[in-house]
Amino acid sequence: MLYIGPHVSIAKDISLAPERAKETKATTFALFLKNQKIWTAPEIKDESATAFKKKVKELGYRLDRILPHAGYLINMASPSPETREKSLTLLKDEIRRAKKIGLSRLNIHPGAYIEGERVDGIKRSAMMLDEALEDVDDFIIALENTAGSGSNLGSRLEELEEIISLSKNKDKIGITLDTCHLYAAGYDVRNEASKILDNAVKTFGRDKIKGMHLNDSKEELGRKKDRHESLGKGRIGLEAFKEIVVHKAADDCPLILETIDESLWKSEVEVLSKVYHEYIG
Repeated sequence: MLYIGPHVSIAKDISLAPERAKETKATTFALFLKNQKIWTAPEIKDESATAFKKKVKELGYRLDRILPHAGYLINMASPSPETREKSLTLLKDEIRRAKKIGLSRLNIHPGAYIEGERVDGIKRSAMMLDEALEDVDDFIIALENTAGSGSNLGSRLEELEEIISLSKNKDKIGITLDTCHLYAAGYDVRNEASKILDNAVKTFGRDKIKGMHLNDSKEELGRKKDRHESLGKGRIGLEAFKEIVVHKAADDCPLILETIDESLWKSEVEVLSKVYHEYIG
C-alpha cells in the first residue's frame, strides 16, 4: 500500500488537518501537534481530539500511518541541564498529544551536541529517548536523519544506528529518512536512491523505517544545507522519487511531502501514486 501525503497545517484546530490532506488526494499526512517553535501550548481539547479521530476514520486514513512531527525546540543531545529538562518535558508532552488524538508514532530530530564530543551527544540522545519512552506503550519515536550542519547529529545513518543501539527501548525507536537531508549530507539520492534504501534496510531492518520525507533539494550534493524544493524542481530530480516509491522500504510506510509549494502537493501525490500503481499492476 502506498501511503503518501503532505505535512498539513493545524491552524484554527487540529481536527481540520485530515480534510486539508484530503484536498490533495493524500492517503496519509503529517502535522505538528502544537506550534513547533514554542515550549508550551494549550491542551488539545477533548472535542478536537474526538473530531480528529472521527474525521480520520471518515476520510479513510489510518491513525497508525499518520506521522506527526515533534517541535523544533527539543534538543535531546544538549549538554545543558536546563535545555535537557525543558526538552524532556516537551518531548513527553508531544508523545501525550499524539496519543490523545490516536497516533502511535512521532518524528523527531536527534539533536545537536553543541560542544564536546559527538559520542557524548549520541549517549545523551539515547538517554532522553529512554526517559521519554519509560512507561509508554504502543508508541514509536522515529529519528530523522539530518543535513549535517554544525553539531547536529544524524547526518550519517550510522549515528542513528548508534543512538538506537544504546537505548533500552530499541523496539520503540525507528527512523525517518529525509531525501533532502540525505542529499545535503552527501548521499547521492539523485543517482543512487535504491542503493541508499537497500543499505538502510540492511542496516536497520525494514520494520525500523517508520517514515520518509520526500523533498527535493535546492542545494548541491554534500553542501550540508537543508533547503527543500518541490519534487523535480531541485537537484535531486523527479526520477529519483519515482524510484523511491516502488522500493520495498517505501511500501506501507508514510511518505510525507515537506515540499515548499503547497499548490503542487496534489500533483506531486498524483504523479507518484500513478508510478506506484503502474508498478504493482
